Amino acid sequence: MNSQLMQELEALGGEIRPASLKKCDEIVIEQPGFTARIALWGGHLASFVPFGQEDLLFQSNNKGGKGRFGRRHFGVPVCWPWFGAYESDEDFPAHGLARYFRWKFSEAGRFKNGDVKIVIQLASEDHPLLEEMWPQAFELRQVFRFSSKEFRINFSAANLSDQSMPVSEALHTYFRVGNSKKTEVRGLDQVSYVDKFDNGDMKQQKGPITSCDYMDSVYLSAPDQTEIHDKKLKRKLIIRTEGSQSTVLWNPGEALAKQRNDMDDEDYRHFVCLETANALSEAYSIAPGEMHQLKLKVHFEELDE
Repeated sequence: MNSQLMQELEALGGEIRPASLKKCDEIVIEQPGFTARIALWGGHLASFVPFGQEDLLFQSNNKGGKGRFGRRHFGVPVCWPWFGAYESDEDFPAHGLARYFRWKFSEAGRFKNGDVKIVIQLASEDHPLLEEMWPQAFELRQVFRFSSKEFRINFSAANLSDQSMPVSEALHTYFRVGNSKKTEVRGLDQVSYVDKFDNGDMKQQKGPITSCDYMDSVYLSAPDQTEIHDKKLKRKLIIRTEGSQSTVLWNPGEALAKQRNDMDDEDYRHFVCLETANALSEAYSIAPGEMHQLKLKVHFEELDE
């Protein structure tokens, strides 16, 4: 890592620290208004803590499975170039490849308004195993933007091959909540969704989701703004998206959480996954030489209710 980049990171109150995740480094930013951590393994935004608040993101203490494709549940994993199981080969890992390789730290600085900027990249040509598992050459880029009240992620995928690239994807965000059963999601009223916990039946949402445990739902043609109302932590998270057609809500609930070996029994109580996605019928293709962007903005406010 070049000295100029390290100097730019240090000017932001940042440093590179060793981390336990696959023995890979992480970027740590400490500002008066927030702290943030980015795990270079998988390109996860691992943590974002505004001053005086609990982390907006959840991290499980469970270390997950061993090996390259062992999963852990925390932060904002990138599911790309497929979401869910890989249909063509059951031996391929769930939720794509991007979350299982080391990303490269490439830029640190500030936006014009003073917000902190961190950029990381993942290129298929840098990893022989990626080239072996995925036929088209690609480059992924994440631009993180931090301020005292919010974080943003601009995820871009460029198809560097001469063939069309099929993609389904998600920013699989684990939002920390005080109690999933007493947490509401608003903004999806009247939206149709696939209920994966009920044989994939198509349903229509009626009003807010008033208890956020035991759900695996893909909302199609979803709006670009939703809200998480956390009564226990007394805060509201406003989630805005661009470039996504689907919104996914997931929480395994008590019974399924106890069956998993990559999650502690009580983890389900403390997170809601609200995912910025293009999934199921809303998968798409990136033409040769083209790029697609997926954007996420998360802003928090105190909850008056």
